[in-house]
Amino acid sequence: MILQSLRESLQELLPQNNAIPRLSYQWRFARQKMRGAAAQDGFTLVVATRNRKEFLACAVNAVLSNTERPFELIIMDNASEDGTDELCQALQRQHSEHVRHVRLERNFGTNAYALGFLQARFKYLVDMDDDILALSKGWDHAAVKAFERFPRLGFLAMNVVQDEYTTGAKKESHHYSERSSADTTLMVGPTGGWFSVTTRAQYNEVGGFIFKPYKPFPPEDGKYIRKLARHDYFAAILKQKFVYHASGAYWNGAYGYTKIWDEKYRRDHKDHLKLIKEVRIGEVPTAEYAQRMVIEAERA
Repeated sequence: MILQSLRESLQELLPQNNAIPRLSYQWRFARQKMRGAAAQDGFTLVVATRNRKEFLACAVNAVLSNTERPFELIIMDNASEDGTDELCQALQRQHSEHVRHVRLERNFGTNAYALGFLQARFKYLVDMDDDILALSKGWDHAAVKAFERFPRLGFLAMNVVQDEYTTGAKKESHHYSERSSADTTLMVGPTGGWFSVTTRAQYNEVGGFIFKPYKPFPPEDGKYIRKLARHDYFAAILKQKFVYHASGAYWNGAYGYTKIWDEKYRRDHKDHLKLIKEVRIGEVPTAEYAQRMVIEAERA
């Protein structure tokens, strides 16, 4: 254990792994922070992806179909090898006013969010997973209302559908308490970055997302929430607006994405979700199913 810790510490000092990339990032963050006051009114959504092009195609369609305010969607492609690059280029050509594709030379994992937000043009920043298959229409209007009505709100996740295929990575209901203002209800408690909104001003104030290029899957959302808490901001879930977050063993197994699931969860979040070997794959759910489930959740 001691030797392993020493080896990891030395690795962090190697310029090609950490020192030079982090210095470069910090310089770019400082420059972006200076320009923060000029951010346009709207949403910058950043999605990091690797080798899950079918999920990604659904995620992009969900955003394009259900976002009504001005927005841009930045796809951070972690050196995918499954045709994601070609898909992203096609999406960028077809939706050039909204979609931007950034192909990274290697797998930066969740560090790609920090890199993506350096390029953001809009006031609100969205941390989005590539396995968001469906989304409530008008989520963006509801998010703006929530930030206006709760001045110390710092990180707002959309609610998740929970069914036989996924928990959506959300905790049990007893972990949450509700706060309401007019027609907006928040569930205050544990949340994550499956589809979560913060403001550019808050992001800059607390120092942004973690960036550790030598570690592909740092808990960027959890670290950011803790930074916000130190500045007296809180995190919550927006009760009335939903996403279908296809997290977990079943969806990844059904679509053949067990390798990336293994890379992230077995190594860094062993207790987060059930192991893939415990799940028996039967019928394969579809994006249409996910959208129906979002509509049903809204009506419940």
